[in-house]
Amino acid sequence: MKKTKNQRIFLLIFFLLLPFFARAMSSSNYSIDSDVIGSFGDQSSSDNFSITDTGGEVGTGGSASATYEILAGFWSSLSGGTISMACPDNVTMGPITGVGRSDLATNSIVCNIKTDSVTGYKLEWSAGSATMVSGSDAIAAYSPAVAGTPEIWSVDAAASEWGAHLGAGSTTTDTDMWGAADTYAGGKWLDVGTSPFMVIDRHSATDPDGDDEVIFFGSEVGSNKFQPSGSYSVDVTMTATIL
Repeated sequence: MKKTKNQRIFLLIFFLLLPFFARAMSSSNYSIDSDVIGSFGDQSSSDNFSITDTGGEVGTGGSASATYEILAGFWSSLSGGTISMACPDNVTMGPITGVGRSDLATNSIVCNIKTDSVTGYKLEWSAGSATMVSGSDAIAAYSPAVAGTPEIWSVDAAASEWGAHLGAGSTTTDTDMWGAADTYAGGKWLDVGTSPFMVIDRHSATDPDGDDEVIFFGSEVGSNKFQPSGSYSVDVTMTATIL
């Protein structure tokens, strides 16, 4: 069973009309996340298949109590692990007066993710609703040219939209996907839909201090859009899962 940590974040914008983890062996220069002394083991492959195996281990498998968990053997240790995540509970975005964009200076959060799983983790986001709402009024979800593909921020003059971006300063990031700058013009942005979307993945354990993943939220009211005054909000859920 996959191990997952969820955290919901309350996102708010005001619009004005005018643990520590142990590894098998480690130092400051290296880590051995899992090792074994067995009878044999190797990697094999063909055009259609690949296999990595070990043999000769004894006393393998998992066992647990209310207080402890043990994953004995090479492959058991690879398939297990723990994960934790800490994110702020609220984000108050920069206000928009009349038309224009929300200032990104206060529009970011840092989610710290720790895992000792050598298979790593994935980070996903999802929203309680596609739109930010204030009473019966709404700011629509960002609409990229290609669904599911982050792009340089662009909102039609007759529209109002909100979206998100993975910061270039994150511990684990992909600047080809998300851009190399944390700006509307230099970063790449996407909507936060109601279905989980994988923001980033990592295929190794984190350092004991964990990964700091920076998430930016943006919003814009187009120059020809009439947006009623109000405090617009939406719930965003960040989910970290062991791979």
